[in-house]
This record gives sequence, C-alpha cells and structure tokens, in this order.
Amino acid sequence: MAKREKAKATAGAAPGRRDDPLAAPKRRRPQQERSRATVEHILDAAVAVLEKGGFEAMTMQTVADAAGVNIATAYSYFPNKHHVLAHLARARLDERLALLEAAFERLKASEDWIDGFCATLRELYRLRASQTGSVALRQAMHASPSLWQIDQEGNRRASILVADLLRARAGEGGDRGIQGRVIAEYVTATLDYLQHSEPDVREGTLDEIVELTRGYLRRIAGGQ
Repeated sequence: MAKREKAKATAGAAPGRRDDPLAAPKRRRPQQERSRATVEHILDAAVAVLEKGGFEAMTMQTVADAAGVNIATAYSYFPNKHHVLAHLARARLDERLALLEAAFERLKASEDWIDGFCATLRELYRLRASQTGSVALRQAMHASPSLWQIDQEGNRRASILVADLLRARAGEGGDRGIQGRVIAEYVTATLDYLQHSEPDVREGTLDEIVELTRGYLRRIAGGQ
C-alpha cells in the first residue's frame, strides 16, 4: 500500500529536471567546415519538416531523412528534436535582440526617440517575416514548456532593453521595469498576430500597432 501511494505521489509531482528534454547532454560541436555544413543541412531540414507537419510530425528521423543524413549523424549533433528547435529559436531570438540593442543605443541620444522606436518596430516585423520558418517555430515553442521558456527569456531580455531606453529618454519616474515588460510582451503578441493575419491586411494592421505603441510611449514621456 505504501509503495502504491508513493508511486501516485511521484506521478503527480511536478516534472523535475530529468523530465526536461533540454536537460539532455549536448552533443559535439561542429569544428570543421564539413561538419558545420552538415549541421546547417539538419537545421534547414528541421524547418522544412516543421513547416510541413508541425511539432508533432517532427522527429529526429524525419529531420535526418529530410537532411539526407543517417540518424546516427543527426544524433551526433543533437540529442533530441527539442535541442534542434532550441538552437533555431535562440539563433532567431539573438538576431532580433541584436537589432533592438543597436537601435535603442542610437535612440538614447535622439530627441525623436518615439518615432525611432516605431520605426524599429517596423524593422523588427520585417526581420521576423524574413526568418525562415518563423511562424512554424513559434507554434512549436507554444507546444513545449521547455521551448516556451526560451521565448520568455527573450521577452525578459527585450524588456530590459526597453526599460533602459525609457529611463534614458523619459527619466526615472514611474516603474520603467514594468513598462518595459508590458511593451515587450505586447510587441511579441501583436507581431505573432500580425504574422497570422491575411497578407492583404498586414500593412494596415502594422500601422495600427505602431500607432497604439506611439500613443503609449507619448503617455509615458508626458509623465516624466
């Protein structure tokens, strides 16, 4: 009886680190040009599989087949599909954050920082739209709690960049940390929505998103 109760308690417990697919040990890093090319083939194949069948259809076998490599080769670089997706997600996220960091550093010294922020929002949309498999990858991240943590970490880092810009241009008044997080979460959610919109209404929708953001920033600046 005691063993049965213990088993039930274990089954109902919160997942531990061992249940996290990203906790699996990382495999070897590609050192030679040929190895790096193989990894790129695997990553490109993963995006193709993801766009065609979604998260559930993606396995290490389907990715290996699409990449034209044997399964052992795929596993030599990635222990599971979650690591493949995490690699893709972090690469795209780092590219977006680099865009924000560079733009916000310029805007800290600009009187027209609100207009500049809105222009950066348009740049961010164009970057996301140009990143292959962006929509399918975002959907896959929603399907996995481990991968979703990467997205949340990205929003946290973006919120810090926004908050620093607000402090530089709107002063220390108000809770810049909360305002930065609100903007980061809002921008992520609205750009997700935008990418799922019909192509013929995207520009108009983007215009509305930009104007909503402009109004919020003006309110923040007016209360400095």
